[in-house]
Amino acid sequence: MPSVEENVLSLDKSLVDHRSYRFIQLENGLRAIVISNLKPGESIPEDSSSEEDDDEEDALDDGMIDSEAATEVADVNPGPDEHSENQSAAALCIQVGSFSDPLDAQGLSHFLEHMVFMGSKKYPTENDFDAYLSRRGGQSNAWTGNEHTLFHFDVKRKHFASCLDRFAQFFISPLLQQDSMDRELAAVHSEFELSNARDSSRVQFFISSLAKKESPYRIFSYVMNCFIPGNMKSLREIPEENGTDIYSLLQKHRQTMYSSHRMTLALHSKDSLDNLEAMVRKMFSSVPNSVPTSSSPFSGKPPADLSKFTDSFSNPSFNKFYRVCPIGDREKLRVVWALPPLSNAYESLPMQVISSLVGHEGNGSVLALLKAKNLAVSLVCGVCPTSDFEQSSICTLFTVYITLTDDGRDNVNEVCRILFDYFKVLRNSALISDVSSDGSSNGHLNSSNSRRIHTLHSYLLEYQSTHEAAFLYSEPEEPEDTVVHVANMMQLVPPERVFSAYHLLKKIDTRLLTDILQHFIPERAAIILLSGKFASSVTPNTTLQIEPWFNIRYTAEDISPEVLQDWQQSVPDTALHLPYTNAFLTSNFDLLPIKEDMKFPIDLNAGADGIYRRRYGQLWFQQSTKFRSPKVFFAVHLWSPLVPKSKENMALHMILTYGLNQTLSTIAYEGGEANLCYNLEYTESGLKICLNGFNEKLFFFYKTILDHIMSGASETSVSHFESYRESIRQLCFNESLKPKILNTHLQFYLLRKDTFLFDNLLSAIQNLSVADLLAYKQRFFSQLRITAYVHGNLTAESAIEFFDYTTRRTACTPLPKRKFTDTTNLSPGTYQLRVMNCNPSDVNMCIARVHLLGKTDLKRDTYNQLLASILSEPAFDFLRTKETLGYHVYLRCWRSSPGGNLHSGISLVACSQANRFSASYVTGRLTTFWYRIAPRILAAMSLDAFQTAVESLITMKQLEDPNMLTEVDRNWEEILVGEAMFNRRDACVKILKTIKKEDLFEFFLKEYLDPGNQRSLLIQVDAPPQGDPNFVIPQKSYSLDIRQVPINDQFLSEEQRSSNEVNVDAAVTACGYNCSKAAEFLNKWDPKLSNMDFSPDTHDSICINNVRSFRSGLSYENGRVV
Repeated sequence: MPSVEENVLSLDKSLVDHRSYRFIQLENGLRAIVISNLKPGESIPEDSSSEEDDDEEDALDDGMIDSEAATEVADVNPGPDEHSENQSAAALCIQVGSFSDPLDAQGLSHFLEHMVFMGSKKYPTENDFDAYLSRRGGQSNAWTGNEHTLFHFDVKRKHFASCLDRFAQFFISPLLQQDSMDRELAAVHSEFELSNARDSSRVQFFISSLAKKESPYRIFSYVMNCFIPGNMKSLREIPEENGTDIYSLLQKHRQTMYSSHRMTLALHSKDSLDNLEAMVRKMFSSVPNSVPTSSSPFSGKPPADLSKFTDSFSNPSFNKFYRVCPIGDREKLRVVWALPPLSNAYESLPMQVISSLVGHEGNGSVLALLKAKNLAVSLVCGVCPTSDFEQSSICTLFTVYITLTDDGRDNVNEVCRILFDYFKVLRNSALISDVSSDGSSNGHLNSSNSRRIHTLHSYLLEYQSTHEAAFLYSEPEEPEDTVVHVANMMQLVPPERVFSAYHLLKKIDTRLLTDILQHFIPERAAIILLSGKFASSVTPNTTLQIEPWFNIRYTAEDISPEVLQDWQQSVPDTALHLPYTNAFLTSNFDLLPIKEDMKFPIDLNAGADGIYRRRYGQLWFQQSTKFRSPKVFFAVHLWSPLVPKSKENMALHMILTYGLNQTLSTIAYEGGEANLCYNLEYTESGLKICLNGFNEKLFFFYKTILDHIMSGASETSVSHFESYRESIRQLCFNESLKPKILNTHLQFYLLRKDTFLFDNLLSAIQNLSVADLLAYKQRFFSQLRITAYVHGNLTAESAIEFFDYTTRRTACTPLPKRKFTDTTNLSPGTYQLRVMNCNPSDVNMCIARVHLLGKTDLKRDTYNQLLASILSEPAFDFLRTKETLGYHVYLRCWRSSPGGNLHSGISLVACSQANRFSASYVTGRLTTFWYRIAPRILAAMSLDAFQTAVESLITMKQLEDPNMLTEVDRNWEEILVGEAMFNRRDACVKILKTIKKEDLFEFFLKEYLDPGNQRSLLIQVDAPPQGDPNFVIPQKSYSLDIRQVPINDQFLSEEQRSSNEVNVDAAVTACGYNCSKAAEFLNKWDPKLSNMDFSPDTHDSICINNVRSFRSGLSYENGRVV
């Protein structure tokens, strides 16, 4: 085998990317890129590619071998470098997707993706891979698109080889057992029901339905980011009606489509390229090849000839005006063009360039003019190169998404005219040669004469420069994100371009751009208006068309010749033009001289020279260039006690934040184009402003933003205020329609004092005026407590400049302290609340058991994390895989500091469908797992299996930060919660090394199972068994019916019955644990516990039948003052 130096792939990559790469093509045609994360001069860790005795370790995990007779417990001491660990990751992409589904089994490719997880000939246990991976701190996922299916996982380096071997068996010899099919089909159908409740999914599929009847786009499977997977009808009912054996079809589909020549693989690990290549050759050479291997290392060919479908949207039904009834209350416009396939244009980037121009938000843009006319509040457009919905082998679908105001909805033809006019501007500019101007940027954004307006050619040069800078100094992503990207991109571009393709503009091709711009004319567009007002106007006499899969109700109208002529002949408004030359361009990318990186932030205001600044708050500073990037992160939190004092204040604060973001985008958008990013974010206690980017112009960028916030220019007219208020109303109303969001909202309402229900906020919003907003803004900024954090390529003096400018420009009176919110004191018990889904047409429900530790400390929080890490996979296996409760089922630990004191707990959540199960049935299954199955699992664990769990969590705490923002986010969270415990991970590791299995069981027993001590919320968002397809969400409603369901004895008895029905011993065994070992452990622990049933009587629950009345009687713990 060649040495590393002899066979390294020379690819385009960032200057700060130290990783090395190698391209491999196996004899079976599979192509792979292996990525070594070893830094220059770094040696391979001893355990980097160790392969364990899988049979023995599985037996240890299952509690089948006496732990005392097993091998000695491994040393968990990681060595001198406490954060040298790095997750290993793998991803495999197959060039097959829903376009290849047979018409009588639509969704088959997605179903196959599910089924390969259900065991293989070498590892036959159902769910073997996920169970094995989870116990070692790993995770996995997969998705199916139109033309590609991708699988990926990550895990600690020590277990990478054994996990990779199991992963390879997906593609060598999956079992695809018939008895697993019904359960996984239920999960697929659950995904469909979740998608059916999202307007984004429905409209994307609606666009697909406009293709010609024979087009693969008409197959019921995938739309961008929604993964519509088929359902019971497409994968069971229709095949049965046609006499199709779905099992045989599934086997044939795998044998034909899961061929090695269609596969691309990416591996990432802290190991040598030689070792990684050896893994690929050993584990993937046996993947079968269904056709002769292509001689080309990069074929780029789809699994079937799709060239005959390139006119899929050359269809009379495409170029129409559609009015569509939404699920929520919203007014959104989509304008769609179908262009020729452009995936090969990855050097000239026509779609990326056009997207950047049409989606620009600065002066001269479509959105700036729409905002000025109060017609729209947002515009997003573009084509994602890795979305095979938008960019496929058939065509390119370019969509402009516009969120309309009421005026925009009522004048949608004018909105469309402005958009079409901008394309005229672009076409005209493409014909004009670039003429130099005497004007140059002098940094003053308020003087348009100081900067010239781009021509298309000059814009391309600036685009090329800014994107090259962004690429050259882009920091590596997480290992799992990296392999997903690489495996996917290998299907689209040559290996050496997997990072730079669609990012670097290597070839300026104005002729190609000019040709493509000719397509963006009204007579080639599909115009789709998603309108709550239209839905509310529908009467029994309205003639509607119905899309059959999603029951989408709509009307189709021809675009009148008069309207079309107006669009064609209109003269563009002079306010429409290409962007100005960018004032924020960086020319200095030097790293500042620094002796040593600061390990943790320090408060610059704490010293003797910070006495004056200290009155205003804290300034945390950390100079660091360890990622070799000339970038800075700056964040400031402006805290005010004003926000949570009333529901009116909270509503005004939401409107203020929204309005500031609306007006800021016009002047600050070009900063993002120059790789300076900002985020102005609402919090329940104030405003957060976060910036990051190249340090040279970052302070100027911050000044621009803060000046605008504090100036009268950010204030709003009455008409714009009405639009902002309506946007916030829609946000609150539409969020309340989502069962999971509503469930979480109710949890916060019961656990935090300064929280208001959605309906309270809606009623408050209704009566607010622009005068209220202006008065609130003045009061908010008058008194503040300021917390700031500066990290990266900047000096302390420059950091102080950021802080000082903040205090000067806000001109606030400093508040001496910050007070956190008060939190609920609950007495021991289970508190149960049931409400109905606020959308009667939706069958989705969400049941959550929230187990509370309450106010805690680092030790108890660490125990909690370990407990959750052990129980998460068995919970998934039992509740989702075996019980098929729904697609989104999980057990997670959580940690928050709402009162400035650490609170933590574990939540068990199931998002299910009422047309399959009742809320009581799902609740009973959750209860069974927590109180009857989970204790047995913990009791049955061998000491070695327990130690593996501890090691895995330690590894997670010792992972290297892959980039600056990972470290920044962790530190910023510590600063915001007022603890600034920057070594929390190291402190957790010290505690983990001391935990024994008996300690954790005692913790579980005392904190979560003891009826005299445990505290839990049981929040049930129920739904009707059959959704009302004709229900219409009320338009512009300020009232919301959060309808409570009184909890009676019948419900409680049904929950008890559901719990008692479960054969617990069988369930524990199916999860891979030995019940006799559990009984033996418990008998030694306490003979009274030998029956292992810790379930409380459901009739002992404290039923919350009036949530407001119940909350008014709660007591609270005072929030900490810092």
